[in-house]
Amino acid sequence: MDKNNFFLDSPNLTDLVQVLINNICSEELFNVNQKLVLKKYDQSIKKINFILVDGLGSKNIQNLDNLFTNNQTNEIVSTFPSSTSVALSSINFASKPIDNGLIGYFHFAKKENKLINTLNWKGSETYLKNNDFFSSQKTIWNILSQNKINFNVIQPKNLIGSPLSDHIYMGANQIGYENLNELENILSLSEILDSHFNYIYYPVIDVAAHVYGTNSDEWQNEVNIFSEFLSRMIKIDSNRYTCITADHGVVNIEDQNKFRLEYDESIKIYGDQRAVYINGEVEKIEKVFKNVPGYFLEKEEIISLLGTPTNEHIENFYPEQIFLLDDGNIIFPNHLSANLKGYHGGISKTEVSIPLIEIIN
Repeated sequence: MDKNNFFLDSPNLTDLVQVLINNICSEELFNVNQKLVLKKYDQSIKKINFILVDGLGSKNIQNLDNLFTNNQTNEIVSTFPSSTSVALSSINFASKPIDNGLIGYFHFAKKENKLINTLNWKGSETYLKNNDFFSSQKTIWNILSQNKINFNVIQPKNLIGSPLSDHIYMGANQIGYENLNELENILSLSEILDSHFNYIYYPVIDVAAHVYGTNSDEWQNEVNIFSEFLSRMIKIDSNRYTCITADHGVVNIEDQNKFRLEYDESIKIYGDQRAVYINGEVEKIEKVFKNVPGYFLEKEEIISLLGTPTNEHIENFYPEQIFLLDDGNIIFPNHLSANLKGYHGGISKTEVSIPLIEIIN
């Protein structure tokens, strides 16, 4: 695990959220990582924009010249695994995945003998709401409300009302946008400009990275469009600190490095395609992964990356084994078939390195 120490030791996405909430509330609500310093933030600034650009890894954009690269002040890391649902939960609960319970793109619920997609919770739409462990958690939106901080959650309309959104945005009024024109209108409203804390989620760049790959013309175009959009929008506000980051980066995978797995129902494969969670007999599992480039984690390595389950709810999803694929490779379990160009979920520097971008206007 020595080669991955940078990931374990670096300030991460959860640290960033905790620092931002402490600052906007002017109170030490979280014991924050002292290694993380916001170089441009000033206590005299009472308004914050927090913009999460899905898939905007710092290694993906490092050779570009735009608003993101010109204002990047640091590089932090994502969650383990580097998955959207995991990262979004860590942001909205300001906690590690092992603490909030969202520990992978796919969960396998042992008690229910059921595979669950944690982005859409299809077939398990009420699981989070009906489970006391999940529904009793406190979001950052609950915290801001208790501290009488005026805030807004702004995200695409099609995500509002989804099981994941209802869970991670508990206590928040969500404002939806259809496209950048609608988002521009929203960000120009007086109640948004006067708000103390605005959270904006933008997933379009991640979609382009998945379909076309990073560094493709299509991906580059989407990055440019949003960079230019933010350049315009930031100018209309004043006395505001804007923090921009991502949930993960994206790696391009060539077709010859995609491995379709063959296994029976006695083996449960879930998690991600680059950080694979597995339950079942060791000998059977080793045969399934025999020709896949990568390695199984030792128990202490699993604990160092994922943490130790502290209750039965997390234990219900916790994997017996984890297989990390070598860079440039992915697997296809039985429940996934989409043949994309860009992927994430592992702990390569490209996947976990995310930018800390700071702008004051």
